[in-house]
Amino acid sequence: MYIHNYIGFMKRAFFVLIIVISCLYGKLGYELLMEDSSLKSLPTGSLSDIAETVTAIPLQSTGKEKIGSVKSIQQESGNLFLISNDILYRFSRSGDFICRITNPQTMRVAGYAVDPLNKRLIVLGNEADIHYYSYTGELLDAKKMDNNDAFKQVRSIVVHNNYIWTTEENVCFDPSTGQLLMERTAVKYDPSFLKIESRTLSAADLTKKPLFPSFLGLELAFTEATGQVYAYSPTVDPESLLQDTLLLHRRQLPPCNPLCAEQITVYPLRFGQRYWLSSYKDPSKPSESCTFCFDRDSCKSWQIEGGFKDNFYHTGSIAQLQAMDVYSNSYYYCKYGKELKQKFPGRTDTDAPVIFIVQLKV
Repeated sequence: MYIHNYIGFMKRAFFVLIIVISCLYGKLGYELLMEDSSLKSLPTGSLSDIAETVTAIPLQSTGKEKIGSVKSIQQESGNLFLISNDILYRFSRSGDFICRITNPQTMRVAGYAVDPLNKRLIVLGNEADIHYYSYTGELLDAKKMDNNDAFKQVRSIVVHNNYIWTTEENVCFDPSTGQLLMERTAVKYDPSFLKIESRTLSAADLTKKPLFPSFLGLELAFTEATGQVYAYSPTVDPESLLQDTLLLHRRQLPPCNPLCAEQITVYPLRFGQRYWLSSYKDPSKPSESCTFCFDRDSCKSWQIEGGFKDNFYHTGSIAQLQAMDVYSNSYYYCKYGKELKQKFPGRTDTDAPVIFIVQLKV
C-alpha cells in the first residue's frame, strides 16, 4: 500500500514538474518572441561606435601608372598590397610606393593571397593559372591548375595555416533535367597547389529561403577561436538580417555544417571576435549601399543605408567596409578627391586614394 501511494505521489510530482517546466519555457519563449519583435537595428551610426582605431594611409604616386579605384587590400608586416586597374602593387604602411608586382601587358589580376610564411604572393591570372611572386615582383613559378572544364573559374583565394583555399565555380550539365547547373565549391590545396579536398558551398537556410541565391561576392573566412572555415556572401535583401543574426547568436551555431562534412556553409555575415558585419554596395548603383553590424557583447545592432559616418577623419559616409584579415577583425575603406578636403586639403581627384584601416573594438 505504501509503495502504491509512493508511486502515485511520484507520478503526480512528475506531471507537476512537467507543467512547471512547460510554463517556464513557454514564458521564456514568449519573452524572446516579444524581445525579437521590439528589437530594431539603429538606422544611423558613427564609426567610433565599433572602431577602436582608424589609421589613414595616403597612397603616393607610382610615377607611372595612375592609382585609381583600389580593392583587395591586404597587409603583411610593413607592407600593403592592393589591386588597381587589374595590377597588383606593393606599398609601405606609410603609403610610399615600393614596386609593381605584376605586368599589365601579360596579366590581368583576378585575385591574390599573401603567403607570409614563404614571403610570396599567390596570384590568380587571366584564366585558371597560378603565379607565385616574391615581394619584389620577381616571378618565382607559374602553373596551370588541373582544369578539364572550360567553364570552371576561380573566384577567390586565401591562405590560412599554410594551406591555400579557393572558391570555384563550374557550369555543368545535369542529364536528369537537361539543364545547366552552377556548382560552387571550396577547394583546399597544399603550398604547391596540389588539391587536398573539395567541399560544396551550401547557403545557410536561416529563413524560409536562402538570403543570397546568387552568392554575391563569395569569400572564405575563418573563426578565430576554432579555425573553422565558412563562406561569406553579402545579402542584397537585408530585411531579415537582424532576425537571422539573433537566431545565430542565441543558438551559437558554428560557421560550418556539422551534419555534412562535405559542405561549407555560406552566411550573410562575417564573424569577427566581437562584431558580426555585412557590408554591401551595388556596383551598378554606387549611391546604394547598406552596412549591417551586430555587437555580440551588447546585442546592439546597426543597419545603415549609406554606411557608418566617418567621425575620425570626417570624410562622410562609408559606403562599404571590406575585411583585411581572414578572422574579420580589421577592415578598410577608401576615399577620393573631394571627400578628403577637410583633413587632406591637398588631395585632388587625380591623386591616389587615401586608405583607412579600421581596427574594431574587442
